[in-house]
Amino acid sequence: MAGTACRSGWALAALLLLVAPEGFAQQATGQTNAERLQPATPVTIATTPAVAADTGAKTAESALAIQDDEEWIGPWGEKRSLGGAVGEIVAINLLVWSFNEYIRGADFTQVSPRSWWENISGGFTYDDNHFTTNMFAHPYHGSLYHSAGRSNGFNYWESLGFSLFGSAMWECCGETHPPAWNDWIATGVGGAAVGETLYRLSGTVLDNTATGAERTWREIGAFAINPVRGFNRLVSGRSGRVMPNPEQPEDRIPNIMSNRLVAGVRVIGEGESLSDSSEAHGLFQIEFKFGDEFSSQRRKPFDIFDFGLQLNLGDKETLGRLSIRGNLFTTDLKKGGNTQHVFAVEQEFQYMNNNAFEFGGQMFDASLHSRFGLSSDWSLRTQLDAIFMVLGAVNSEWAFLANDIPNRERFREYDFGPGVGGRIGAHLSRKGRQVLSAFYWYQWIDTQNGSSLNGSDAYHIVQLIGLRGMVPIGSKFGIGADAYLFLRDSHFEIFDDTSQRVPQVRLYGTWDVAMSGGGRR
Repeated sequence: MAGTACRSGWALAALLLLVAPEGFAQQATGQTNAERLQPATPVTIATTPAVAADTGAKTAESALAIQDDEEWIGPWGEKRSLGGAVGEIVAINLLVWSFNEYIRGADFTQVSPRSWWENISGGFTYDDNHFTTNMFAHPYHGSLYHSAGRSNGFNYWESLGFSLFGSAMWECCGETHPPAWNDWIATGVGGAAVGETLYRLSGTVLDNTATGAERTWREIGAFAINPVRGFNRLVSGRSGRVMPNPEQPEDRIPNIMSNRLVAGVRVIGEGESLSDSSEAHGLFQIEFKFGDEFSSQRRKPFDIFDFGLQLNLGDKETLGRLSIRGNLFTTDLKKGGNTQHVFAVEQEFQYMNNNAFEFGGQMFDASLHSRFGLSSDWSLRTQLDAIFMVLGAVNSEWAFLANDIPNRERFREYDFGPGVGGRIGAHLSRKGRQVLSAFYWYQWIDTQNGSSLNGSDAYHIVQLIGLRGMVPIGSKFGIGADAYLFLRDSHFEIFDDTSQRVPQVRLYGTWDVAMSGGGRR
């Protein structure tokens, strides 16, 4: 298991090294526990009256303050440090600011108390950065804030606060541009989704019991996936210290985990068929599943998540898609027998960017997961989602006319807005491996900035439809094909309505690099 997990992690590290530095550079440019685990080493906690009184005094001091706790040792041996987390967030922002000021010579870095006050008093607006900057680079930047919290001993919810705090600090004091709603939400909320995912992924590579060259390469791989965590392990000495691994599998390698690599070709067109303006490109994809809605014993935030990353060769952006879905709350509705039902509240991050369309956003879902045992070999899983999109973005023909963009540097080609939607999916599996799946996603987005010129009404209806077939070859390999359809119907009060139809077909081979607990379900 350790070997396959390590190979899985290195595949992730290689992909992230390809896309993360580019996204971070774009960010820098402006276009850019409820359940405590046993400590890794024994800790004796005194229970004398004096200590009890001191503890009570700390609690009374502030019920809301997050206190350092040198006695608390996390599952990976990390000590809880508020000063460490905040200090690293400040350092991250100073590093980005310094890059812009001293290397790029950017015109928005001449910050001062006066610019800080102007940003605070002027309120939030929206910006005109590129789609990749706003919808990927900003969330990646936010993941650094979140990782500063996680690797300094804080849980998911507390680290979400750190990502929101770090983003607010930058919006206020890191640049002279006015603070933007889209930046704060993408960096804060999206940063938590990306950051928690990268924190968990790096944990699948780490092994506190390893020594020698194996230990070194594991630490390097984890550093590549999550640099902030790697930095903290290095400076604290934990990167070379032999000590126990986390006792609970969800903190490292869960009982159900799979990592699939996909390579092939995709043909994408725009119009009534693939023959209309069709383009063929190579693709490389990773599909990672951590935990299982029905089988995982612990269900803290992101104890169960799906992570997908697709690289499109020959497209306008190499990173064509990034998809994250992690549980926040999960409970059984029906357990045992051939039929199981689970209700979950989940956080979702979506980024889709190719030559034909741009679509993505930060979402929270209320989901019903069901599993039906059809026979000893066959099973069917279904999923029904109600989606609340906090802030989404989609390409629009009239977005360039937005007249409420301060310090305009370019004409944006996409709209911003919240929305609601629904999605249904079904997955048929044989002996734990998917052979057929289908989904339908309906999303309504109410334009708040972009095509809603001078406050006029504008909204978009986005639909995504997909069908996928897989043929397993042996225990690890397979071939597959899928077909997707992207539909956008845009409605405007003062412009002509528009629509878009983008079909896509993909042919590929698959390799299940790492599987545990019965494989992909």
